Amino acid sequence: MLRLICNLTPSFPADGLALEETLFETVFNCENETLRFWVNDRAVIVGRSQSVKAEVDQERATKLGIPILRRLSGGGTVYHYPGNLNISLYLSDSRFLGGVKETFSRLGKAIASSLADLKIGILVRENNLFIGEKKLAGAAQARRGKSLLYHTTLLVKPANIPMETLLLALRKGYHPLRVPSTPHQTTSIAEASCQAIPLENLIQRIAAGFSQFLKRPLHEGGLTEKETERARELAAEKYRSDRWNLYH
Repeated sequence: MLRLICNLTPSFPADGLALEETLFETVFNCENETLRFWVNDRAVIVGRSQSVKAEVDQERATKLGIPILRRLSGGGTVYHYPGNLNISLYLSDSRFLGGVKETFSRLGKAIASSLADLKIGILVRENNLFIGEKKLAGAAQARRGKSLLYHTTLLVKPANIPMETLLLALRKGYHPLRVPSTPHQTTSIAEASCQAIPLENLIQRIAAGFSQFLKRPLHEGGLTEKETERARELAAEKYRSDRWNLYH
């Protein structure tokens, strides 16, 4: 069984990331494998090992009131906003998926296949989904022992500000200091399909696709009391802390 959690009211970014780590801890303890769909309020999210000053226009982000946070997983910097859909999968034993590259490929294909009837030509390239030469989604992973956190950000609607306003990787003269971001032009499902598709519709398709691929039935569920308390603790002590978010 795979617990299904949907949080479509935009989360405070620290709360959204704290719950990522909490649910990853849950599956590391061999409890409640989960598929989660969620929406974050506006935030710049850097990869665990990235340099904030090399990746983000901090002055511009401050002026726009957009916080900068660091996530648990590796990879590049992304801009979260209510026009995208975050998809997170937490597994206690991911060995059947293979290594990092194979996991990106297999789970990316599961998402692309679930959206095939939109006829927008989604392609899987490494840890990304593309439509033509434009990026639709980028994924990252975190692993502990056999357990896995796989998450991806799917662009459903265009960003309300140009991403290069915040993300230095999209500007000329980008010089990464640690793990680099990979700059690409982006597109969204709304732009590619020329229609506004409700999030609930996309979630239904993708959830069914994951259930079929993983051969696990879904059941809608909520957080346990322990998870709620742990997420609250992580949000306060870690994901609202400059010591964690801005330490590079």
